Amino acid sequence: MKIEFYLHQVWLTLICVLMIVSLVFPIATFVVDGGELIRLTNFRLLYEDGTAKGALWGLGVILILNLGVGIFELLLSGFRNFVLQKRLIIFMMLLTVGYYLVLVIYVLLLKGNASFIPGIPVVLPLVCLILEYMSVHGISKAEADILAKASGFRLRD
Repeated sequence: MKIEFYLHQVWLTLICVLMIVSLVFPIATFVVDGGELIRLTNFRLLYEDGTAKGALWGLGVILILNLGVGIFELLLSGFRNFVLQKRLIIFMMLLTVGYYLVLVIYVLLLKGNASFIPGIPVVLPLVCLILEYMSVHGISKAEADILAKASGFRLRD
């Protein structure tokens, strides 16, 4: 049995790793006029005094759903169901865009008179969006290569 390795599997693995990193670290900071720092994570707001406001779970749920689809996609990539793989990656791309829409809504609702300072993990889903786009093209290329090999023929001497 020959196990084939495709380039889009590397992109999918990198997407899953970046989603986990984005889930773990705080994504932004609000600086209030008094100098107080409020950290925004994917699940809650963390204040300097140790209290937390946990009403911001929407971002984390979208990332967890995106991560779950990514892991399923990675497991599915060993099989040759390219149509389903492309559909799942397009769904992942829509989830990533939805993540940024929810993030913008949260920032606009929470900002008030505070200043918003984005962190590095807020960019990671954008990197994942680019990698998802590259994965769609990688899957299409792998599908075209397999179809070209299957429909090719040799003339006998």
